[in-house]
Amino acid sequence: MGLLSKMRQFSPYLLGVFAFLFIAFMVISDSNFSEIMRRGKGYASESLGSVNGKDILRKDFDIRVKEASDQQRAGNPDAEIDEEQLRQQVWDQMVEEAILSQEAEKAGITVTADQIQDIMLDNPPDYLRKDFTDSTGKFNREQYLKVVTDPESIGENIRQLIQAGKIQANQVDPDSEVAKIKRGLLKIEDFIKKNQLSESMRSLISMPASLTSPLYIKSKFLVDNSTADVNYIPFDVSRVSDKEVSVSDEEISSYYEKNKQYYKQKSTRKLKYITFPLVPSASDTNNLARKITKIQNEFESAATSEQKDNAFDLNFANYSGKTNDFAPIKLIDPVRLALIENAKPHDIVGPIKLSDGTYFFRVDSLRSGEKQLVKSSHILINFGTNKDSAKAFAEKIYKRAKSGEDFAQLASQYSADKSNSSQGGSLKYFGKGEMVKPFEDAAFAAPVGSIVGPVETQFGFHIISVKDKASDEIKYSEIRFGVVLSGGTRNMLKRDAISFKEQIAAGKQFDTLAKQLKKNSVETVFFEKSTPVLGSRFLTDFAFENEVGTVSNPIEVKRYGIVVVQVSDTRQPGTKPLVDMKEEIKERLKRIKKLDIIKAKAESVYNKIKDKDILASVSEVDPSLEVRTASKVRDNGQVMGLGSEPAFTSKALSSPLGKIVGPIRGEKGYFIIQVTDKQPADESKFAAQEDILKQSMAQQGKSNAYYQWLATQKEQATIEDNRSKYYREN
Repeated sequence: MGLLSKMRQFSPYLLGVFAFLFIAFMVISDSNFSEIMRRGKGYASESLGSVNGKDILRKDFDIRVKEASDQQRAGNPDAEIDEEQLRQQVWDQMVEEAILSQEAEKAGITVTADQIQDIMLDNPPDYLRKDFTDSTGKFNREQYLKVVTDPESIGENIRQLIQAGKIQANQVDPDSEVAKIKRGLLKIEDFIKKNQLSESMRSLISMPASLTSPLYIKSKFLVDNSTADVNYIPFDVSRVSDKEVSVSDEEISSYYEKNKQYYKQKSTRKLKYITFPLVPSASDTNNLARKITKIQNEFESAATSEQKDNAFDLNFANYSGKTNDFAPIKLIDPVRLALIENAKPHDIVGPIKLSDGTYFFRVDSLRSGEKQLVKSSHILINFGTNKDSAKAFAEKIYKRAKSGEDFAQLASQYSADKSNSSQGGSLKYFGKGEMVKPFEDAAFAAPVGSIVGPVETQFGFHIISVKDKASDEIKYSEIRFGVVLSGGTRNMLKRDAISFKEQIAAGKQFDTLAKQLKKNSVETVFFEKSTPVLGSRFLTDFAFENEVGTVSNPIEVKRYGIVVVQVSDTRQPGTKPLVDMKEEIKERLKRIKKLDIIKAKAESVYNKIKDKDILASVSEVDPSLEVRTASKVRDNGQVMGLGSEPAFTSKALSSPLGKIVGPIRGEKGYFIIQVTDKQPADESKFAAQEDILKQSMAQQGKSNAYYQWLATQKEQATIEDNRSKYYREN
């Protein structure tokens, strides 16, 4: 029990003091426990999978997924939660935690109850301190320790608040809240233990990687801080057509045999599949049309305004309508505004087809004077280097505008606000508080049709043309009807999918039958067991659990609809066969041959210009060749406009200034270069930066080493994943 054994009745008050327990550590709610109890003892001990023989319990997994879902929903209530993505994240976390725990045990690393207690009492982390820290940043340790070590006083405080009438007795039960906080404390202890294990393993794994040679540190400093400006002539392999090179099967086979040690593979599978998309049918569309006609008739047959309102309210409730509260008419979506702007209160408009469905609108109310908006255009003159001169120029523009010159033309010609100058300086309607105050004050104070200015703001001087003022607002309701997939259509699609599956099982060819049904038969690439194919772990498991030729029952897959798959190919662990590598090797050999062709051209050009003073003289040799420039090139393998070209950057930083060098064989072609300027690193600054650079490189090395180690451990671990037996992605 760790720290819990020292303070059995730990009970921070849920109404604020330790609210973070319920968020940061996702305390298991009573409903979680009730659900577990309802599922029985079998569920509580049911294994979802294992890592090197250590079970991951389905109960623990479900709780953590629920916690993650609740936490995400609390942070953004309106966001859609991807349960499958959450399950994958939680699974990955639990697998990594199991590996860390196992490896820590092998290394003799433990986290004791005393260590956890020391952290909680003597050195509480920020997430525990924050609710006891005031606005000045002062941590109230006395209050913190009182809450942690004397929970009975907190429980008593809750009861006193109930007795004083500050909390209703039916709102909070002290005993049940204490039980929740105990579970919260166990979560904190578990979190601290996992975190300490992780940090200890990071230190152990990363220690060698954090030891960096002083020579390497200085070399890194020189590379990062030395640059060169380079002119270059590219000889791109893409200029050589495929027709100019040929690669024989013998060449491919020879290359494969020489390099097959690099073509390792895990166990992989392929699937063929067809989809039956879950989309509404023509019947569904017709049903919707009949429904809309019926509702339209209800509105048209209503004899009074009250009857129309009642009919609208009834359909509003039945079809989950939406009320749009008062908003300035000038700010409403123009498409909707065009439909309702001439309607009177209680008028019903529709049916109207828009891009996302068919609508009925009702104007609920109109009002004016609550919030004024201004529509204006402006010309902005920046301060520049002389504020007085800028003001004088702005005054000249103002006078020209006042004299009748076209304001839009002046804005287009002179305004520094390029976001709207091409539209004559036109701004959208705005209310108070939306513009900088001097601009706002001037625009609201001036009558419509006037031009005012120059008005000074932090952006410069503005000449403002007031175009319109409005305060009309509208409140309206809407009912949207979209074509919905009916149960009948869904069942029909399922029957079609079942028929397809049965015909394949009876001996028909997958591709042939798909073609007869005018459906696309698609084959996946080879995938590993860790890859959810089509986003579905169930399909991946099906592929690995069945022989080639096995066809699945129809299943629903998110974003695809109803899917029927067939295991189409399999590969065992070992070396990738030549048939799988043939196209890749062919493309590689073609590129090598194209480089060889390009090489002859590059050498010919180089021999003609190598003694010239400037690379641009190549135009005398071949006017079709292009001279490009790369600025601030570092020896990091990357060239702007070329991408990865290590040979280019290495040669650029090592070549003498002004000398034409080449040809350089790169990834995408050959290059002739001339360094036009060099900016060597200032070695006098190295001493001042050495410690910071050393720390940064050590930290980066530690981080890389740890994650590489963790990836290797996961690669080598025996991981059993049975999630597809319990969860479906649709």
